[in-house]
Amino acid sequence: MAKIPVVLTGQALQSLRDSGYSLAAAIGEVIDNSLEAGANNILVRMDEAPPAGRSKKSHVHRIVFSDDGTGMDTHTLHHYLQIGYSTRYMRTDTIGKYGVGAKLAALNFGKRIEVWSRTDANEPWQHVYFDLDEAITDEQNGNGSTIGVDDPDVKPVPNDFGDVLPKGTGTLVIWSKVDRLEEGRRAKDFNSLRLEAEKEISRIFRVFLNDGRNIEINGKNLLAHDPLFMMRDTWAEQQLRDYYHTGEGPQLGLKISESDFEAELIAREPIKIGNHTAYLTVTLYPRAATRKRGLGGDDLAKKLRIPENEGCISFMRMDREISYTNVPMIFGRRVDDPDRFIGIEVSFTPELDSYFGVRNVKRGFEPHDELRDKLRIALKRHVKTARDRLEERWGEVARERKDHAGEHREITQAAAEAARTLPTPQAKTDIEPQQAFEVLALDVLGADADDQAKANYTAQVQELPFVIESVNFPGKQFMDVQHVGGKVIIRLNTRHRFYREMWEPLSGIAHANAASVSPEQAIKTSRRAIEALTLLLIAYGRAEAMHEDPHEQYEQLRDYWGMFLDSLLGKVKDVL
Repeated sequence: MAKIPVVLTGQALQSLRDSGYSLAAAIGEVIDNSLEAGANNILVRMDEAPPAGRSKKSHVHRIVFSDDGTGMDTHTLHHYLQIGYSTRYMRTDTIGKYGVGAKLAALNFGKRIEVWSRTDANEPWQHVYFDLDEAITDEQNGNGSTIGVDDPDVKPVPNDFGDVLPKGTGTLVIWSKVDRLEEGRRAKDFNSLRLEAEKEISRIFRVFLNDGRNIEINGKNLLAHDPLFMMRDTWAEQQLRDYYHTGEGPQLGLKISESDFEAELIAREPIKIGNHTAYLTVTLYPRAATRKRGLGGDDLAKKLRIPENEGCISFMRMDREISYTNVPMIFGRRVDDPDRFIGIEVSFTPELDSYFGVRNVKRGFEPHDELRDKLRIALKRHVKTARDRLEERWGEVARERKDHAGEHREITQAAAEAARTLPTPQAKTDIEPQQAFEVLALDVLGADADDQAKANYTAQVQELPFVIESVNFPGKQFMDVQHVGGKVIIRLNTRHRFYREMWEPLSGIAHANAASVSPEQAIKTSRRAIEALTLLLIAYGRAEAMHEDPHEQYEQLRDYWGMFLDSLLGKVKDVL
């Protein structure tokens, strides 16, 4: 019997159309080639066609790529459409090395690929193409052995592409017979599809964009999107500038300058693997982005692409992102909502491809073996540091806001109304009330507050029978109580573990938009609150036990405390 082909080319290529590329990942494969060719300007154009036949949906029928790189000579152009061919095959100093990505990416969405290229601005454009429908027809007619790519020919570029054609050297790639981008399939409409591609490409190629390369999609020049918030003049910085200069930002009452647009570097740690090194970078998002607790899912957060960052790691190979994904259990714990404010990047060179599971297409990627273990250990440490800093920052913001109705204002006002029937306080003190409230204003507002702000605050609180403020003071004491002229001033110590682990998280959930609080976060915080309240009572009981006769000393205190608590709980509710 005669030998038969190992591969039925047409049918195999038809099967390879299901390679699982997203549109952005597919576009990225062509951009890779343009960057390797030294292009400074890369243009992408998606052409939309109206509904045809019985279909009521519009669709993208063609995608055009253009670059002003060095172009391809005749030999390279002839092999460009050959799966497995690459001038950089298996090299470790380039973005690509398998000769597969751009071809499979094209077939994933379209059935025809055409390429024009030239290496000399004074020479005509050379052209090659491959049409999958033609290949399958040839194979079905018994001509499978003739399937291939013809020699490049000189062919004028159609007028449809004159607006994107490079003036000098460069390459023009056209995917046509696109049949997998109809409205509602990859996105609800053409505009959503374009925006998603812009978002992904601006992140994948952020280093190149930040360094001055130009990538344009349907006439829009992309700004880099840095999920670490370390770069300047990015998409996120533009959104922050709009928010704080002309948007809703000033209403928050935060002191935000452009220096607050840059992230806080938590760690940049080398991860040694054999003779090579990967680098782990962890950042806490800037104050302008973290703002205050409970805003991780609002309109600004969505514009900054913060919710989608939750638990994600950006893996960078040769300054090109090849994956932005969650890696199961890499934090050593489950991912929580506040993790969306932590930027994580792992950068490496191709020598470490085997440790990162790099494949012939830049997808389905996950570190393993020794590398995974080292990353987990480092991330467990650095992510905890970032979370602690975030909690501290949110606590500072809660205390620094200058509206200063006060963190506990709603409850103290309601309690003031409810307290009119309570017994009159009997405490006597030599402390001058005006002086006590001025000191409190200094504790709450800080030494840099102007005299008017202090006067306004004092005027607001000195008429209340109770004042509670969260302030920072040294020592293990959770609260400090002053009795001044029949009024009670209570300071809660924000350094205390009870405040940090119970009070502040509960307060954050209480003031958050319901949509921004996950069930897991609510349950976790509630459980910790029950633990903390139980331990509060245990600690109080133990503190009483430090007196020789606690019954005689504290019985009346407990009676009053229980009586007042019952009365106030009955009268004060639903004020937050």
